[in-house]
Amino acid sequence: MMPSTALVVYGPEVARSGITWLLDEFIRRRTGLELAERFFSIHNRRSIDAFYTLTHSTGGNHWPLVLDLFDMRPVCATIWSGPNALHLSQGLKGNTQPAHARSGTVRSLFFCDNPVTNLLHVSDSPEVMQAELTILRRQFLGNEVAAWNSLDTGQIAHSSFQMLLHVLGDRGSVPMPDNGGDGSAFAHARSSYGKALLLASKRGLTTAVHRYLQGDRAGLEGIVQHASVRSSWDRLVLEAGLFSMPLWHSLLKRTVDAVEPESGSDDYRIHLGSTYERTR
Repeated sequence: MMPSTALVVYGPEVARSGITWLLDEFIRRRTGLELAERFFSIHNRRSIDAFYTLTHSTGGNHWPLVLDLFDMRPVCATIWSGPNALHLSQGLKGNTQPAHARSGTVRSLFFCDNPVTNLLHVSDSPEVMQAELTILRRQFLGNEVAAWNSLDTGQIAHSSFQMLLHVLGDRGSVPMPDNGGDGSAFAHARSSYGKALLLASKRGLTTAVHRYLQGDRAGLEGIVQHASVRSSWDRLVLEAGLFSMPLWHSLLKRTVDAVEPESGSDDYRIHLGSTYERTR
């Protein structure tokens, strides 16, 4: 029989984006599992390194950003119960790279678009789960939700595409996902890609944004220098995008037909036509 409990840990970005209860309901609805326990922990760099060392997950190029994300920020540990709980939770998580996440998984939804602020962690095995719980309980912060809820910024704070639009001056509100339409990551990336190029042309940042969308750090530095990057969180989420933008660029460049501006014009037209069909 498959294990009847599963540990699912929501990262700090879940609190900032205010989607805790949406994730709870999504997991419950898709798996039939019940939430048995919730508690909060706060990591330091040593504890988060120990946590991910259990699964040999500390070697990626984005690992320093993972440390920055969790260092002295709270996480929400949830324990789910029911038949095949661990197997079902693992299947619902999705690929570390949201651009490669299977449709219908958490990371293919909820505006998830980079491998750092990708919303949740699920234990690899019952043995690893017990070791992870030991670490989390050692860093125990409490089980009251008020402090966690107070971190809600009222906007999508974990999406690199959304952060890019924000720092380029887009103040349009993005509808929060709900359980009728859970914020397709691909659809959001697709619309954001074109909108970012339009905004960049108006601010004279076309080259920087193009380079950023190709995963070039020089593009990020150009954006930081000339756009409104107001906090370390903004910078972290933008930098996290460097590790996913080449993948999104590869997927989206076939569907975005960018027409270069005419001489002396600041018009940068993006043709968003019927070719916008999901190809994966």
